[in-house]
Amino acid sequence: MTDGDPYDGRVDGGRVDQDDVGVESRDDGGPASDEPTGSRRLWWVWALLAVAAVLLGAYASTRSGLLDVDELLVEIDGGRLDPALVEAVSGIRFGSPMSSVSPEAVARRVAVLAWVADVEVERDWPGTVRIWIVEREAFVNAVDLGGRRGLLDRAGTVLEVPAFDSALPTVRVDRLGVPGTRMTGIDLLLAAAGAVTPDLGEWIVALVPTGRGVRAELVGGVDAELGLGVDFHDELRSLATVLAWVELSCIVSIDVSVHANPVVLRDEYRCS
Repeated sequence: MTDGDPYDGRVDGGRVDQDDVGVESRDDGGPASDEPTGSRRLWWVWALLAVAAVLLGAYASTRSGLLDVDELLVEIDGGRLDPALVEAVSGIRFGSPMSSVSPEAVARRVAVLAWVADVEVERDWPGTVRIWIVEREAFVNAVDLGGRRGLLDRAGTVLEVPAFDSALPTVRVDRLGVPGTRMTGIDLLLAAAGAVTPDLGEWIVALVPTGRGVRAELVGGVDAELGLGVDFHDELRSLATVLAWVELSCIVSIDVSVHANPVVLRDEYRCS
């Protein structure tokens, strides 16, 4: 192209030299360059707001009346505990948020009751709390030196004072503890009580600790020395045999500590 010729939009040689053509760059720090970064920031703001709204809604729902404690169900395997007492001890309040009920804490509070052998607590959403209890079983009556009477389980735990069950054997102890405590030093008495059969139970007034083991106080003022038995089954079988064949009005004491060779002490004046 020569001077004075009109520009026809073509370039000589069909090639454009980059040095001959000026290119204007738009990356000059103007508003257009900030558009992608600004969009990303706005997206994160909205995302954070959405998460906060979800969390706030979830928290609010746990504090709303829709998820309050509406029902407390107490199921007891046994007949000693009063469900109303369990409810009071549990600390659960109707209308309180379900989220505030700790099953572990409730179980610990209920387990303080002397009759409770095992307890399980469960939250049944949206508004029910369930408590399952297995009771301890009364095993013997206990009478202390002061005349106080109570019930013990097989392990010697004091279940209730005052209380007495005529269907159970009776043991004599120095002093009854408070309900929920475990008495010590009465293992032999408990072992002997476990071997008392219903027919022998009608003869035995009480089982008493002695320096030689265990003594059974019988009706009519007769004492039966059981000794230091392992489980006392042999000793009590020997005692049952003596009671079945001997006139009790003549007897002062019976020694079955050597169960194969029982010794009967008679009072001749009683026999006359």
